[in-house]
Order: sequence, then C-alpha cells, then structure tokens
Amino acid sequence: IELRRGTKVLLQDAELVVHPGQHIGIIGANGSGKSTLFRDIVQEAAWDHPVLRIGPQVRLGYYAQEHETLDMKRTIMEEMQQQRGLTKDRAFSILSRFLFRWQDMDQHIDTLSGGQKSRVQLAKLMAADVNFLLLDEPTNHLDIYSREHVESALEAFKGTILVISHDRYFLDRIVERIVEVDEKTLKDHEGNFSEYWRRKNTCLLYTSDAAD
Repeated sequence: IELRRGTKVLLQDAELVVHPGQHIGIIGANGSGKSTLFRDIVQEAAWDHPVLRIGPQVRLGYYAQEHETLDMKRTIMEEMQQQRGLTKDRAFSILSRFLFRWQDMDQHIDTLSGGQKSRVQLAKLMAADVNFLLLDEPTNHLDIYSREHVESALEAFKGTILVISHDRYFLDRIVERIVEVDEKTLKDHEGNFSEYWRRKNTCLLYTSDAAD
C-alpha cells in the first residue's frame, strides 16, 4: 500500500492481509493516515484493484467517525428502513439492542446527541447484509452503559472487523490482532491491545538497558 494526501505520503511499502472472520484493531498517532485508509477502502477497494484488493464476496459496512453516513433530515426509523426489506418491527428489534425505545423512532437524526447518532449508525450496520465492518472510533461519544451494549453486539458479529480505536479496554474485548501505523508502515502484532502493549514496553525496557 502507498497512501498519499496531496504531496504528503502517509503510508509507503505497507502491507496488510486480513483473513475472513478476524477482528483487527488499527492504532497509531492522530494524522498517521488511519481514517484516510478506511475512506479509500470504502471508495476504491475492489477485487481487481491493484493496491486495495478485497474478495468478490466481501460486503463492506462503514462506520464513520463524524456520522457522515447518516442523513440528518430523516427520523431514526426512516434511516433504519433505508436497508431494503427491513420491516418496522425488525428495525425496532435491532434498535432496542442499542437502547432506543419505541417513542424515539420519530426523532430526527439532527436532534440526537453524538452518542445517539453513534448508536443509530451501529444499529444500521447490524441490520445491513454486510460481512466486513470498517469502524472508525465507534466508542467515541458513548457512555459506559452504551459501550457495553455495542461491545456485546460486535462480539456476536460473525464477519470480519477492522476497527480504529484509542479505547484500550474496547480493543481488549473485541480484537485478536493489533496493526500499528508507525513510520509510514503497518506493523502487525498478534493478540489484543494489552498483549501488544506488554511486548512493546518489554522491548523498550531491554533497549534502554542495552543503551545503559
């Protein structure tokens, strides 16, 4: 992968292979290109793409950090029913898992808090016929109670998840592999965030001892 924004190179000679069913956390400094990579995958990835290649059976679902995938003029129910064939009863059944009540259904998206918009966006993804979720900071704006419900829904998801997050507790619960964006490349680490962090700090300790 080589990723640019204007004249700035964000990723160079980077490689990432994602296998079906894996739950992978993407970490790295702000501005390192994580969100840009996700947007490029959503907009350009295809079976015949020379760089961003995805399998022909992959059906992407994208959670955008700024909620730009939502139509602010629609009600919650109208937004959910953009999924073809989704009945009101089924839509509400999914929304209720994300802490919405029947009386919330006629609220317009633009009147919701950041946390409520996050929950609507995640509920839409759970209702969609997708098998690969790209999630950009999905726990931002969520309180602890809401985050627990979101984590439970994602744990039950049988497909592939690629998630950008700074929430180490969320990553520990959801992912089994960490990919670090560092020095314009992608560094792969098996295990959850705590395992990655423990190995990284052990390495730093040994490096420090050697320098002494």
